[in-house]
Amino acid sequence: MKIAVIGAGAVGGWFGGNLVQAGHDVVFVARGETLQVLRSEGLRLNGQEPIAVRAVGTLREAGAPDVALLAVKASAGTDMASLLEGLPGTSMVAVTQNSVEVPARVAEVVGAARTLPGVVRGYFHHTGPGKVEFHGGPISHTTGTWDGSPNGTVDAFAAALREAGVDAVVRGDIFVDVWEKAMYVTTTGALGALAGSPLGELRTRLRPTLEALMREVHATGRAAGVPLSDDAVDRTLAFADRMPADATSSMQRDLAAGRPATRHELDAQVGAICRLAARNGVDVRLHDLVLRLLG
Repeated sequence: MKIAVIGAGAVGGWFGGNLVQAGHDVVFVARGETLQVLRSEGLRLNGQEPIAVRAVGTLREAGAPDVALLAVKASAGTDMASLLEGLPGTSMVAVTQNSVEVPARVAEVVGAARTLPGVVRGYFHHTGPGKVEFHGGPISHTTGTWDGSPNGTVDAFAAALREAGVDAVVRGDIFVDVWEKAMYVTTTGALGALAGSPLGELRTRLRPTLEALMREVHATGRAAGVPLSDDAVDRTLAFADRMPADATSSMQRDLAAGRPATRHELDAQVGAICRLAARNGVDVRLHDLVLRLLG
């Protein structure tokens, strides 16, 4: 399968590198030092021997991939039209971002029929240009078409990911999973950044606040028309209980490092919940407070 990976950071590097090792036709779209390192040294996963990869500077140079895996962080300054410029009209776009708004932003550029909302789970860390590490949790990707209809390209993409060691699943109700992921990653990232604490403390000492944040996401998703189940918050808390106690999200780490708004996901994650809640008349006072304190 022909796959273009837009961004060679944590998710793009791990998924793309393993797809290369599984024998798929993969091209990375990168820039700056990362592009130079990929071309001259290759891609290193968990400090192992480098993997020789093909890398280009623009999506137009990537040819005509069946799927473009969009694996750059979504921030306040992300320009989807620029990121996807040069993508052929036959290619589909697989979304990986931790944001309930990104699928719609991608669809505005390429259309809903070519947009594959998706969810990645696992603690992947970008440790330098061309260097990615896996730090626990699952290694999974769920995806599906916008309207839940069957699609051969989507099925083939999931099969390719499974060959690369990813637990890939195609769902007819993909937006449910997009919101359930937000219920976990947005809340743990926001509370973790505010408290300066890893997941182990969030799910114990700060558990009531964590649960309250999750319930705000749950209420917002339902108000937006997503059929989230009654037990979704309880299941999300149970998932958090199974994850590594020292885990932190990329948003939390970026905020702790003092990176500017164009390089962290606060607006894309927390801001998205606040905007959709306001549009649908949902009280998300904790998210509003977090956004003001961290923004």
